[in-house]
Amino acid sequence: MVRALWTLARPKGMALIALLPTLGYSFAFWDHGCRAYYTHGLPRLGFLACLWALPHAGTMWLNAALDRDEGEVLFGSAVAVPRRIEGPAYASLLAPTVVALAVHPGLGLCVLGCAVLAVLYSHPRTAWKGHAVLGPLANAVGYGVLSPLGGFLYAGLPPTLRGAVCLALSVSFILAAYLAAQAFQQTEDRARGYATFVVLRGPRATLDLTRVLLLGSLLLTFSLAVLGWFPRAVLVSVPAFAVADRWLVRWRREPGGGDAGWARGFFVRLAVAGLLCLGGASLTYVAQELRGEPLAGLGTASGQPDEPACGPSTPIVGAPTSKAAGP
Repeated sequence: MVRALWTLARPKGMALIALLPTLGYSFAFWDHGCRAYYTHGLPRLGFLACLWALPHAGTMWLNAALDRDEGEVLFGSAVAVPRRIEGPAYASLLAPTVVALAVHPGLGLCVLGCAVLAVLYSHPRTAWKGHAVLGPLANAVGYGVLSPLGGFLYAGLPPTLRGAVCLALSVSFILAAYLAAQAFQQTEDRARGYATFVVLRGPRATLDLTRVLLLGSLLLTFSLAVLGWFPRAVLVSVPAFAVADRWLVRWRREPGGGDAGWARGFFVRLAVAGLLCLGGASLTYVAQELRGEPLAGLGTASGQPDEPACGPSTPIVGAPTSKAAGP
């Protein structure tokens, strides 16, 4: 049973989901240019990753309990679903929620929200998974809003306009990823009696909407980079995102939405492009440090926080000291 549970948890997908709150946490410190992130951030990043990995496993187990199929899945392998899998599923949703609420109220509410959405998504009486609107809504709110927001709140730094824009971009990216993940599942979803977007509109329309959401997000992201809200070095990832877009165009021509291999190919290309984007921001940080310039969010051409937000234990890098701090 342990092996089946591990397989059904889809560990490859788990790694991607666990990354979401760590990105929110990292962005908060980057946005305000706080050096404390680089001194105590690693243990907290590990804590956040574990908090989201466990509910992700529970979500996948509830999903398996609902579908009870052994067909092709994204980021996973076909395996028989154990009986009474719901018990471990609910336990993996409850435990991290209790821990998170004890550690930080805002973080706990975000984990709780994700757990509630997981139940609504896969419980037989609600089964939002099979709905063309409620299914995407659950993923957009859970993965696109609550997951990065939980990490951001845990950082304890005030929100900014740039942070709000990034959260909106996160929702668009998550919706694009969600639609791409179901584009090859029309036959399976129809057999289960679901009314998902791919069942109602077909694989081509699903991939068309995926492309619209992705290109819209990228256009705004790169436009803001040109304006200086983000490091302009992230533009190095433009060709890689173009490769991912070309894959979508080719995938769209596949009869019936192709298979899971097309979805995996898309996500691999998307991940490579995302790593290049983060790499560009990291190289900008290194260059700023070598030149003795303000770092991270304080070193962008525009869109900087209005006031320093880091306390004595989390000093801002490159920010002017206040008069009260002395010479």
